Amino acid sequence: MGLLGRSSAPAPTGTRTNFETDIVLGERYRDKQTGFEGVATCVSFFQHACERVMLESYDAAKQDVKEYVFDAPRLVHVETGKQAETTKTGGPRPAAGPPRMATR
Repeated sequence: MGLLGRSSAPAPTGTRTNFETDIVLGERYRDKQTGFEGVATCVSFFQHACERVMLESYDAAKQDVKEYVFDAPRLVHVETGKQAETTKTGGPRPAAGPPRMATR
């Protein structure tokens, strides 16, 4: 038995999923919706491959570290201007194309 009474046996063959990201930890990104800019410190993947990225930034005026988590496709690399991409939708089906953007 593993932690909390769960079995520690390996998962059955064919049930593992590999995840890839174009987010580089330690690089600066900007969220397109809020304008928040910070350093990528964590990338996490949820059950159906929703890719989330934590950005951290130092607020010198308040002498405080701010950290927020964003969906990866909302982020733009500060130096290159390249938008983060994903082939997963956060649901059980692959993305049909580029992320949909609201038009003004």
